[in-house]
Amino acid sequence: MAALKIDTYGDALLFGLIVGLGYLTANTVNIAINPNFPRPLLYAAISGGFNVIGSLIVSLLLVAV
Repeated sequence: MAALKIDTYGDALLFGLIVGLGYLTANTVNIAINPNFPRPLLYAAISGGFNVIGSLIVSLLLVAV
């Protein structure tokens, strides 16, 4: 966070959203497109949502500390 000069909560939320949507959710959708998942988009929406929330929380905690 220091290297990226993220020092406000607004910047932390933006960073968490970019990481959560751009990396974690995209990766979850890629994993879900598999014949073993009966409803891949629902799985991706639920798991991706949890990933975004987790990324936001972690980013806020890293700025707060």
